[in-house]
Amino acid sequence: MDKDAMYDNSKRSIHHKKDESLELILKKLNTLIEPQHSDKLTPKMPIVLIMGCPRSGSTLMMQYLASQNIFSYPSNLIARYYKNPEIGILSQLALKDLINSNEFTYNSNLGKTKGILAPSEFWYFWREHFQFSKYNYLTDKEIKSINTSVFTNQLASFEIHTGLPLLMKGMILNWNIPFLHKIYPKFIFINLKRDTIANAQSLLQARKSFFNNENNWYSFKPLEFENLKELSPIEQVVGQVHYTQRAIENGLNNIPHPNQININYEDFCENPYQLLELIQSKYEALGFKMDIPENKNEKFTAKSTANNFNESELNKFTTALLKYD
Repeated sequence: MDKDAMYDNSKRSIHHKKDESLELILKKLNTLIEPQHSDKLTPKMPIVLIMGCPRSGSTLMMQYLASQNIFSYPSNLIARYYKNPEIGILSQLALKDLINSNEFTYNSNLGKTKGILAPSEFWYFWREHFQFSKYNYLTDKEIKSINTSVFTNQLASFEIHTGLPLLMKGMILNWNIPFLHKIYPKFIFINLKRDTIANAQSLLQARKSFFNNENNWYSFKPLEFENLKELSPIEQVVGQVHYTQRAIENGLNNIPHPNQININYEDFCENPYQLLELIQSKYEALGFKMDIPENKNEKFTAKSTANNFNESELNKFTTALLKYD
């Protein structure tokens, strides 16, 4: 297994290759706009971070919450300014009358959305602030070298310029939840949990889509990666889900209950409005008021990938899961 396949553009399928010329433009642009922070700004309102395994439904959840018009969030436009998102926020506000705000959809492709206002995963921004030497876990030494004031300053710019609390994906730091809480004690962590086998099946499908094969590792690596890399692809993805979810739950056990929400993907799809009510209650627990829109009785179809596998393959997922139960 090539453990760096995710960052090797030549290994991606044609539909997931990066536009190299665009990458060069963005690198040049962000070199020009790198901020010089003089003010030490911090957010005042709670910030919602979606945590969970890759392919657990986090993009759908992000899209739903962003569509409620009660959060600020990193759009695809803002994400282009990953070294200085404040410029992206101001640009989006300045171009408001030129942007079609009705383009919002619930479509995505492996976490990538289309449309200038659609929510972005914002991983370039996260990697700008947090440098990992071992998978996606920050060691104590790496934590000491992080300029957390610049990080919180840039988060504050969303709230300052929009007047709305911030919503983001935070899954890249699934393994460092207590550290994030220490940086900003008003983070609210949503632990989105999907059925383990369904989540693992979706990860295997993602490998096939992203690489045109199922052997390369897709997305974040748990600390147990060294124990997983020699196993079969099915055993790997089941272990990836198991260990990732365990790390999230261990992290949440070390922060206060008002800062966490636990919800299953299937329950969210059946009644997404319940999540808004949970967030509202957590805001109140942290001493803040949040108005939420009326219930539109929306619901989503919980996707199942079981139909993409034959009986023999499905049995392999079940057998692999027994190793961890």
